[in-house]
Amino acid sequence: MTGPLSWIFYRTNWLFLEVSNLLVGLLFDPNRDIVLVTGGSSGLGKEISSLFHQRGAKVVVFDLVLPEMGSENYLEGVHYYVCDVSNPDDVKVKAKQVLEDVGIITILVNNAGIVSGEKILDLSFDQIEKTISVNLLSSFYTVKTFLPYMLDEKRGYIVTIGSTLGYMSPARLSAYGASKSGLIALHESLTYELGSPTFNTSGVKTLLICPGQLKTRMFDGVKTPSTLFAPELDPKDVAKQVLKAVTYGCRGEIKMPFYGNFMPIFRSVPWPIVAGLRYISGIDTSMKKFVDRTKEASIQSAAFIADTTSMVSQIFASKENYKEDINLTVEQ
Repeated sequence: MTGPLSWIFYRTNWLFLEVSNLLVGLLFDPNRDIVLVTGGSSGLGKEISSLFHQRGAKVVVFDLVLPEMGSENYLEGVHYYVCDVSNPDDVKVKAKQVLEDVGIITILVNNAGIVSGEKILDLSFDQIEKTISVNLLSSFYTVKTFLPYMLDEKRGYIVTIGSTLGYMSPARLSAYGASKSGLIALHESLTYELGSPTFNTSGVKTLLICPGQLKTRMFDGVKTPSTLFAPELDPKDVAKQVLKAVTYGCRGEIKMPFYGNFMPIFRSVPWPIVAGLRYISGIDTSMKKFVDRTKEASIQSAAFIADTTSMVSQIFASKENYKEDINLTVEQ
């Protein structure tokens, strides 16, 4: 009698797990999942990387400027790769390297982002193109690169870090706002390409995180319109929400803080009301004292490229000298 009961219990448990996986998806397993965070060297990306790393998962970081070993932002045991995520060829090359070094990425956190807080007429074409490429196109590149492996494994999680500004963009943030709006649309299309969110047969889940203003260096000088209704968010708190959502297999959208849940509604409100709310909130004057940190990152990455180029040149020069020495030896 024990045998049949054990078999029935086993089958019931197995069917329950199968149905649960279809409805909720496979849950986060730090012993099995490998997490990739783009822009994971600092700010929100660093906090997300740190939490997943603390949970025991293998973590991979793609960034242009990597933290120095032993520095505050450096995480021992995390796999760092210098990668320009706005360059599809670089993404493909580094993805191949990660596959060989670490394994198959099962959790992709598209977090990389830059901002240029200037009026559209003051933005250069390069600034516009770089903002759209880093903030939006990079997510297309990483999804196209890593999603096929997730589908083969029938296991995956694509987390998109958007922004509440993707629903209402302030003055001086045209490129940034457009890129974040694009991420919201990308998430929505991708979600339904993978199947109905309520009954997932692909094994790959999607999640959109839309935080408000973060207390990071990227938004130095930005004046929060209202600390009561629109408080600044600690990136550590946002990172905790990301880990919690992934742990419990959440899908859909998470907006932080509470006011973010009402942002999409403003898209359907008559324009005069929206204009009045924008004036009262001061959203369109919040970027006047913004400090652009993108230029600092550009200088650092340019310095890195220059150092690398110099090093390669020296190697080739030494090889040429070596060849000349060999030829001289042979002639003598």
